[in-house]
Amino acid sequence: MAERALVIGLDGMPRTLLTELAAEGTLPRIGELLGEGHCAELRAPVPEISSTSWASFLTGTNPGRHGIFGFTDLVPDEGYRVRFSNLLQLRQPPLWALTAAAGGRTVCLNVPGTYPAPVADCVVVSGFVAPRLEKAVTPARLLPVLRGFGYELDVEVGDAAKDPEGFLGRAVRALRARTDAMEHLLTREPWNLGVAVITETDRVHHFLWRAVTDPADPLHGAVRDFYRLVDSCVGRLVDLCRDEDELFLVSDHGFGPVDRQFYVNSWLREAGHLAPLSVAPGLADGLDARTRAFALDPARIYLHRKRRFPGGGLTDSEAEELAEEIADELTALRCDGERVGTDVDGPPLISAVYRSKELYHGPLAGHAPDLLALPAPGVQLRGGWEGTAQVRSDALTGTHTRENAVFYRRGARAPQAAVGVPQKPFDMVDVAPTVLASIGIRPLGLDGTVVLDVDEEERK
Repeated sequence: MAERALVIGLDGMPRTLLTELAAEGTLPRIGELLGEGHCAELRAPVPEISSTSWASFLTGTNPGRHGIFGFTDLVPDEGYRVRFSNLLQLRQPPLWALTAAAGGRTVCLNVPGTYPAPVADCVVVSGFVAPRLEKAVTPARLLPVLRGFGYELDVEVGDAAKDPEGFLGRAVRALRARTDAMEHLLTREPWNLGVAVITETDRVHHFLWRAVTDPADPLHGAVRDFYRLVDSCVGRLVDLCRDEDELFLVSDHGFGPVDRQFYVNSWLREAGHLAPLSVAPGLADGLDARTRAFALDPARIYLHRKRRFPGGGLTDSEAEELAEEIADELTALRCDGERVGTDVDGPPLISAVYRSKELYHGPLAGHAPDLLALPAPGVQLRGGWEGTAQVRSDALTGTHTRENAVFYRRGARAPQAAVGVPQKPFDMVDVAPTVLASIGIRPLGLDGTVVLDVDEEERK
């Protein structure tokens, strides 16, 4: 059993891309690691976004217990009021608290959703969304250190569509400073659990996915150089580990190409489920019984029940009927690039629609949306209220996928699956119990299980 474990997060890194880049030699250090352990597929929670996924990573629990359902959430028992989700809304103990309860110390760097930094005996540098550096650092004595490295809480995106080279340069600058700071803190601060997340991979994937995958793209070579820098930065963090330390790589979701954005509220209006824009221009304006359903980003659909919302008109039985109707309609939708409908000759927009009870359990499950839609390949779902067009273009060329995330452990063996049966992906809630167990911590009550076993005899 190890005394220390380091988790390196690669935000938005698909497993297939990681292994391909390693095999072709673009990621030589990561390639070496892949030969020393097992890289399993990980599945993100729903919705497949950073705030929900990293919260599940931090706690080993599902959103029905930790309480983070999206980047923004409805404030419980306050009608239509929405707040940005952050650490103050996390309702289960995070990794640094679980480690401290067992007598250990954590250095947790740049995990999304950890703002404001907690007051605790640990080191936390918050990841996005983090408005002010002064509230993003525990202990405060580290503020001058981070400023000295030119540390940035997030990449300055700017006009990435018009100036992609400038955006990529800013991502490189942020990554260099972030790695310098991480290396410094993990060297000088004591830790039993280290967590260091690189978020620049997610930013580059969102805006430059075509350059990632298309050798003919003018920025393909520059993006390959960016990956070489990512590999170097990972190598610097790995070099901080002793041979006996546990080492993990994790990503919060997969990634893939996108060529259209589907606006769920615009469709709900067109289908007659949401009042017209002139009547309901936004959630903050309040809704009445003319609205039967509405969505929050990316595609979390709330049925306008009497017992949940002040302007709601649906009984529970009416809401159940509507839920089936909306789920059937969404999964039947097709798009030919301009038109949207069930009789349109084109690919689907939605791959699946889930009821919340299929995904969440726990005391906070009642705060969840009623329906959650997952996009079809090439589609990004949006919950914005503005405009009426259902399908629109955007500067983003890449989008999240629920499947194809990364979970690697050095020294791990590939799971033994039955002949002809593919290995199922592990779940994000499995990460925390696995990481903690590697250093002898086994808290009760987590939703996940310990996976990615190692051969202790071989390790010795």
